[in-house]
Amino acid sequence: MILQLKNVSLLFVAQLVSYLIPILEIPILARALGVDEYGHILLIQTSALLCSLVVEYGYSLSGSRQVALCAGEKSLLSKIYNEITSAKIILTTGMVVLSFVVLSVTKVDIKLQAALWGYLYFFAFGFSSIWLFQGLEKITFPVVFEVCLRFVGLLMLFMFISQPEDASKALMIMSSFSVLNTVVGFYLVYRVVGGFSFTIRGGIKQIKDGFHSFLYKSSNNIMMSAGPALVGAMCGQAAVAKFAPAEKIIKASIGLVGPVLIGLYPYLSRKLSQSTPLNLKFSAFIVTGLFFAGVVGGGLIFVLGDYLISLMLGPGFEEAIVILRIFVFVIPFRMMNQAMGLTIFMPLGKDRILSFLLIFFSFFSLLLAALLSYEFDLKGVVYGLVLSEIIFSASLVAFAINIKRVENNAC
Repeated sequence: MILQLKNVSLLFVAQLVSYLIPILEIPILARALGVDEYGHILLIQTSALLCSLVVEYGYSLSGSRQVALCAGEKSLLSKIYNEITSAKIILTTGMVVLSFVVLSVTKVDIKLQAALWGYLYFFAFGFSSIWLFQGLEKITFPVVFEVCLRFVGLLMLFMFISQPEDASKALMIMSSFSVLNTVVGFYLVYRVVGGFSFTIRGGIKQIKDGFHSFLYKSSNNIMMSAGPALVGAMCGQAAVAKFAPAEKIIKASIGLVGPVLIGLYPYLSRKLSQSTPLNLKFSAFIVTGLFFAGVVGGGLIFVLGDYLISLMLGPGFEEAIVILRIFVFVIPFRMMNQAMGLTIFMPLGKDRILSFLLIFFSFFSLLLAALLSYEFDLKGVVYGLVLSEIIFSASLVAFAINIKRVENNAC
């Protein structure tokens, strides 16, 4: 139990830093680069992260589970790692080809040097080995090393980025530290499982077996991460610079509940299998509590919005204040949705229902945001994201009530 608490604490710290660093980057980059160049960098970052979601393929869930169940057998552990890494190579090949097609067809205005650094970002995030160490429950050094690297990278940005012409240099610094973290991860993996061997059959098998985990995680991340890319496509890269800071504040507020819910997931899975109707009340208590916590947190951000944006961005970003004050309404509903997924649907084995709803509402949110942007421009994108989250919440509540009714009848 102590080991689990330690791992949850480390994951919480890693999650906190993963949201804190991008927020600390905002005043450094926005003030130095200006609206256009900062928006250009954000567009490349977002595109790289979205592509890496496909390559990561939810292996932080399915891969770590396989590692945890292999009981430390080195030959089996090596087989799992080789198959999953082979799957990532196959997926990477597809994403690189697709990205070249998209860039050639859409004629997106991205500088070649910046695009190359963006590809490094993509490879670094997609090939992270943290899933292996999560399964082995040996995440102390990888997490601490990543946290230290990210703070060193932030210091480098502060020291060397001072004018709009430094945009490519900023991308180089951020992507280089990400790649370094992934390379060190490869070395740590080598010490655990030995050399790597590519296997097409094993890679395809892992892609098939991990499909539902991919649907769940990627759909959730699309809802969290696709906003800047959509804004860039519909409203231009200058609008991305006004949207992304508000979005990062919202993501940081919501993301802090993730490690807590993941830590409770095994406990609730066990409890719900023993006495479903009784323990569903406990799950409902968690969901309700997080919703009201989101209301309080969103209210504080709404009140402090002017101060936060002015402090981080300075002049030229006034519209970001309005965006943030609309965006805060997503916080309680997103927190409630995450809680329902990890405390009700997944512990009860209803992951297919959850995956379907996530996929549907991921695309629905993007479609609604795109449609509303024609009428309300940048604010329309945010209106669409908030409205779709509220409708998603209502759908999850309806399904959860039906699940509770079925379980009560079964009992």
